[in-house]
Amino acid sequence: MDVCSYTYRVLTAADGASWAALRREGARDFPLGFLITAEEADAMTPEKAQPILDQGMMRGVFDGSSLVGFCGFRRETLARTKHRAEIGPFFVTTAYQGRGAARTLMAGVINEAQVRGIEQLELFVDVGNHRALTFYERQGFKRISIHPDGVRIDGQVRDAYFCIIRPGEILSAYN
Repeated sequence: MDVCSYTYRVLTAADGASWAALRREGARDFPLGFLITAEEADAMTPEKAQPILDQGMMRGVFDGSSLVGFCGFRRETLARTKHRAEIGPFFVTTAYQGRGAARTLMAGVINEAQVRGIEQLELFVDVGNHRALTFYERQGFKRISIHPDGVRIDGQVRDAYFCIIRPGEILSAYN
């Protein structure tokens, strides 16, 4: 399998249709990775996506001009918490999984965090989402705790791991 050359950037309103389509795919095919339901994702039109993307909190990984993955990136804004940022959802379309796109996306997020002086990246991952957890741990994230009953999928209680990465771990993960 060939490895593609990818680019990372902030998503804009112009990416609305592509982002909405990927979001639908992710919510439908990987429900443990999304807080939204497939039905909620289906309701996202390109017009509704534009103001969300205008907030500047979504990052994308591209193969040429095609969006193949995205990640939410929300920096805390209060004086006492602005050293932290939460990421997620994190999703790469099935055709690009295992081809370096996810690693490029995560490297972009981590590099951006370092440049912006963010000292801790945080994420939640469903305890049953083994593939995602393995990926995050390979990138240097550590499980810190379990968030009980954080999500309910079809009435079923789901727990999530709370994971973090700090600057020293960020540096060693990408050297």
